[in-house]
Amino acid sequence: MDSLELPKRIFTLGEEPFPIKSIAYHTNDFKLFSAVRDALHDDEYEELKESRLRVFLKFKEMDFGWASRLVHYMLCFQLNIKKKYELWSLVGADPVKFSLIEFEQLTGLNCEYIEHLENPRCEVTNEMASFWERIGVSVDAGPSSEQIIRALKRCQEWSRDDRMRLGYLAIFSGFIEGRKYSSATRASLARLVMDLEKFKNYPWGRVAFKVLMDSLRVKDFTKSYIVDGFIQVLQVWIYHALPELGANYENSLPNKPSPPLLAFKGGKGRKCFKDAISRQTRVINYVEKNIEEMFPKWDNDREDVFVDNIIQVMFNTPPNWKWTMNCWEDEEEDIERPSKRARIEEPAEPRSEDIPDACSGAIPEARSEASIPVSGVDKAYIEKCFKDLTDVMRDGFGTCLKEMKLLGNRMDVVEKKLGITGKGTSSHDLQQTTSSLPKREFEHRSESVNGAKARQDEEPSSSKVLSVEAKEKEVKEGKEKELKEKVTKGLEKALAKAKEAKANEAKAN
Repeated sequence: MDSLELPKRIFTLGEEPFPIKSIAYHTNDFKLFSAVRDALHDDEYEELKESRLRVFLKFKEMDFGWASRLVHYMLCFQLNIKKKYELWSLVGADPVKFSLIEFEQLTGLNCEYIEHLENPRCEVTNEMASFWERIGVSVDAGPSSEQIIRALKRCQEWSRDDRMRLGYLAIFSGFIEGRKYSSATRASLARLVMDLEKFKNYPWGRVAFKVLMDSLRVKDFTKSYIVDGFIQVLQVWIYHALPELGANYENSLPNKPSPPLLAFKGGKGRKCFKDAISRQTRVINYVEKNIEEMFPKWDNDREDVFVDNIIQVMFNTPPNWKWTMNCWEDEEEDIERPSKRARIEEPAEPRSEDIPDACSGAIPEARSEASIPVSGVDKAYIEKCFKDLTDVMRDGFGTCLKEMKLLGNRMDVVEKKLGITGKGTSSHDLQQTTSSLPKREFEHRSESVNGAKARQDEEPSSSKVLSVEAKEKEVKEGKEKELKEKVTKGLEKALAKAKEAKANEAKAN
């Protein structure tokens, strides 16, 4: 019999923080999109509404009602997980997932995977520099919503393409980035607007989802907080995941427009959403896909076996099996207590009355070959840690070797200046070296110049050899000392980087 450990709640049940203020956000800016509508010609605005980013403009025209408390409590019902691009909340005893899959299904946006998602290659051309100058932005930055509004007010004489670029930049700034009114957008992404076709077909859904998740991950829900990105999609996600609650509060539109984001007008008001969420009996846990499609690809995401175990339980339990409160722990509970787990065993021909409604009941053994590791630290995660540490050490040693090579080159220069052209110690070699050295190095001062001259003439060649040998020894010792210092510093630097990487990894976990 195996046990699948599950994530814990971030807040103790019943002690979720009361919202201090309404969740603040920057998307759906009225001034920005009013300026777009006024600046673009009718055919230009219609083209914008028919593009792959049309969902944002249509959402803006709906006058969506923001229900801050509903979203706040759903965020406070979260499970504490390591994955950066997923969110799991508990509705009663049922886990509900919000990931890129749900975001794509709700918005209909392009969410395909692409390398260098937030740093695409885009050459800075003269045309780009000229356009950036017209909107009053440095070529090294992206325009803010404030700058775009100012440009929209004076773009009537601009070319059609330049006006369309302003329209797309307004969507990028006002919905996809969704940051402060005066904050610059990211230049690496904003520059894509110079190629309108490329801009329209870029996976902006994935970018918008990542902005939202990056912002939510660092928020303290016990205080008032501001969220970057398209946060309204969370409210529509709640309506979709909790159909009964949605039927009472969603203010849905007739004929159910597509995508689902456009099917609800939302609703404001101080309603008891916390109790309403807890009373839900019908829950859509996630958007159904094959198990191999349940894990969208992300660069630099974190592994979390406990979260994968939730998916495994859902895919390998009978249809009438139910989650119960016994399945979940609070994060603040004593770690010495035995973990509450979803227990897995293979029953013999289970009858409906034999299937328990609690996590301590029997669950069929996982049948898929894509099963997730049951307990402990994932092997791939350990290998990644060691690989990162090795990379840091390799970089450190590489730097050290470069320093040694540079030092060697400097030594060659010194040797050439001193006339040391060979490493031999024969009298002939050393005498050859002596001949190229400055004469003052071997002359002895005395009270009588004539006496010094006489003694120098009488000095045997062996004394010259000894003098040069002493000089070479001094240079050699200096080089060895400097080389040792360089190597020592390089090793210390490499070890410091390795320790820092290890400490960061420990904090992240």
